[in-house]
Amino acid sequence: MRTSKKSLLIQAALEIIDKKSLDALTYDSLAKASGMSKSGLLYHFPSRAALLLALNEHLASSWRASLLEAAGAPPEELSPRERLRAVVEVLSQSATRADLLLALDTHTSEEGAEVWDNILGPWLLPREEILADPDIYLLYIIADGLWVHDHINSYDLTTQERRALISAALAYLDSLPDLSHARF
Repeated sequence: MRTSKKSLLIQAALEIIDKKSLDALTYDSLAKASGMSKSGLLYHFPSRAALLLALNEHLASSWRASLLEAAGAPPEELSPRERLRAVVEVLSQSATRADLLLALDTHTSEEGAEVWDNILGPWLLPREEILADPDIYLLYIIADGLWVHDHINSYDLTTQERRALISAALAYLDSLPDLSHARF
């Protein structure tokens, strides 16, 4: 199946962000990287906000696909423990630079945050439940920490180190008592 021009533009935009920065993503840089004219870019993304929203939609959809693959079923068909296991396994992988920069930028956009909330919301413990279930929420913090680790420390985790930390997080999950009370 042929990749759409919009998909190619999204990949080119992510590469620009990954190699340079979010600020380096302009119509000029995207036109140069993709070989498409600025008017062609404007057809697909009439504004920078539309481009950033499309990038967030693409990344959020990728996260959803990874979570579904790891879990083997949609969140509503899973027990809280199964849901958490998938979240820890998927979110514990190292972020790309583009993932991280877009995630940081998303908090400045209500539309971008809504995209992520709609996709990840069913997988995450609601904020209102943090105090009721801090042990569960701690697993999200561990996964988030593993996700950003390589970007905020002076060294990257090796595959073996990352796997050991994920295994420890999953062992912690398995040690928690009955989670049927968890409200997702």
